[in-house]
Amino acid sequence: MPQVTSQDASDAVLGALVGDDCSWCATGTLVREEFKGDAAVVCVECGTPAARVW
Repeated sequence: MPQVTSQDASDAVLGALVGDDCSWCATGTLVREEFKGDAAVVCVECGTPAARVW
């Protein structure tokens, strides 16, 4: 069985959301960024994080 690190799993989850529409605003798209020092997927329009890994 291959081992998966928590970093790999986090990258996969966040990566799956990149490019999706924001569920908080009408026009935003999700991109990879840091949010309060943590890896996250954040809306480019409203700045709301859709997912955050700490």
